[in-house]
Amino acid sequence: MRAASLAGWSSVAPDWSELIARVDRQLAPAAEWMINAVELSPGDRVLELAGGPGTVSLIAARAVGGGGKVICTDFAEPMVDAARRRAEAEAVPNVEFRVMDAEAIDLQDGAVDVVLCRMGYMLMADPAAALRESARVLGPGGRLALAVWAEADANPWAALPMRAIMEHLGAPGPPPGAPGLWALADRARLRDLLTDAGLEPVAVETLDHQVEYASVDEVMELTARLAGPVRALLSGLDEEARTAVSARVASAAEPFLREDGTLVLPERMLVASARKG
Repeated sequence: MRAASLAGWSSVAPDWSELIARVDRQLAPAAEWMINAVELSPGDRVLELAGGPGTVSLIAARAVGGGGKVICTDFAEPMVDAARRRAEAEAVPNVEFRVMDAEAIDLQDGAVDVVLCRMGYMLMADPAAALRESARVLGPGGRLALAVWAEADANPWAALPMRAIMEHLGAPGPPPGAPGLWALADRARLRDLLTDAGLEPVAVETLDHQVEYASVDEVMELTARLAGPVRALLSGLDEEARTAVSARVASAAEPFLREDGTLVLPERMLVASARKG
């Protein structure tokens, strides 16, 4: 499972880099909430896990200034390379880039003041282990902020194409708690994971937003380009099967269709902050 996940997210890294402005617009509410929640100060040491092309790391780096430091990590090396190139292009010098497994963080105990993870923990094979590791590398009073996706029904932007593909293939849904977009959608479970990791939850909130698409075709294109697991599934379908999947998505998306053919699909995120005692 880990190997398949790594291959999938590595394969979409170039598309994430190319489409990062769109991704950032969609995830902006989460990034803003997280940065505000940890109250970054000049000189802070920050670790970002599952950082992808580095958006949150770059925001944090500017906030902590030259006296601070940000370590931007991802388990997919192509994502780390994309983040590094972006930081160089934007002339942000106080960021270190490292390939790192969030479930076995290669840092000493108490090495950082802040841990940030936007849309990462729910995709990990063992999010409990990753949160324990996050707590370990935080110093006393250290702060953590995260974002994950809420339940599938509140996120048709992703749920509709994923369901259409699985229904076409006749495949069962993932078992409860399996890694995936909705793995940490339960607020109580998220609080328990933070507490069990040795962190004191400060806030768990819901953020509602929406995503605009030019057409159903754009929904399918972006899903295939940005979601590693979906790309792997679609690559095994012929043109007739892809057309059938798109037709399923179009039918399910009718309630969100505007008169001009564009779509506005809701999205819901869970965000949480915690402190280490």
